[in-house]
Amino acid sequence: MSTSAVSPDTAPAMPPAGYYAPFTRVVVDYVQAQGVDATPVCQALGMNLAQLADEHLRVPSARLSQALAVAAHLCGDANAPLRIASLVRPAHMGSLGYAVMSSASGGDALALFEKLQSLLCTEIRGQHQVVGHTIEARQELLGPVPRSTAFWTFFVASRLGFARWVSGRALVPLRLDLPCPAPADPGPLQRFVEAPLRFDMPDCREVMPLDWLGWSNPNADPAVHALMSSQAGQRLQTLGQQAGEAVAQLRQQVAHSLREEGLVPTLEVLSQRMAQGLAPGAMPSARQLQRRLAELGLNFKTLVEDVRREEAMRHLEHTGLPLADVARLAGYADTSTFHRAVRRWTGKTPLEVRERARRNTAG
Repeated sequence: MSTSAVSPDTAPAMPPAGYYAPFTRVVVDYVQAQGVDATPVCQALGMNLAQLADEHLRVPSARLSQALAVAAHLCGDANAPLRIASLVRPAHMGSLGYAVMSSASGGDALALFEKLQSLLCTEIRGQHQVVGHTIEARQELLGPVPRSTAFWTFFVASRLGFARWVSGRALVPLRLDLPCPAPADPGPLQRFVEAPLRFDMPDCREVMPLDWLGWSNPNADPAVHALMSSQAGQRLQTLGQQAGEAVAQLRQQVAHSLREEGLVPTLEVLSQRMAQGLAPGAMPSARQLQRRLAELGLNFKTLVEDVRREEAMRHLEHTGLPLADVARLAGYADTSTFHRAVRRWTGKTPLEVRERARRNTAG
């Protein structure tokens, strides 16, 4: 197949959101391996082969979904997205993939992936929490991600398949929730996952045994891990520099809302305020702000928490305002909630924080 399947002159403009372009190349590789012309897949992705090798380009989730559907049609196999997912390897994810592959343990790998996940995709952000004896990972949508069965089959199967490949273990989750209709025949996906599946759910959730965090990685390599983590971190820093200005303005809007209103409006309201008086398109939309936050390893909830902490600590350490006023300026409706927040941040009560600051100033 020619590398000019889609001419750079005629390819659609590439929006700065979606999947790392080299990752999506796995769909083309699979179709070509079946002896089928993959030109329609490239057209669905909106890129030629040279562009799919460019780490600075991204493919929107909607285009990846379309490409998976095209691949299934070309190969005459409704289960092609599942088979494609099994081919995902570190090379498809660049430095992020190799950094995860060389991590010391399952817990290290998961934490690193979540920290750097915007390198792979800026339209979906996963976060895990330990719930009892389980790990629950929830996927937050930051862009127009389709509720496509082909896409979500590929998504969950690629994550599970990659974890099995890295660990060398037959990892079996406890349950998977998918935000899409069930396939006509869920049997192949069910046999691959080997756990209960729930379709048409509000969001994507993966529930896993807690001991997944503790398995030792047979591919652990400290030297490779340090090198690849450094490279991935540098790429993330570049993304962060591009995202930083809009996020800085958002922080200012959050702080202003706390001071003037005692609460924080929704991200949609804040984005509208930021756009007032500017030309259309000059300020990111709410969804675009979500993606900018993801590029910095944040979400709106954590940003608001950060600003609240900064406001509270500034007033506690540098003013003599009553605690009730400090609580109000930090966006807390009552002092008991404020006390709990300060103790969570510092391990001390608000009065202890204030007294420590006074001693430091006097010293």
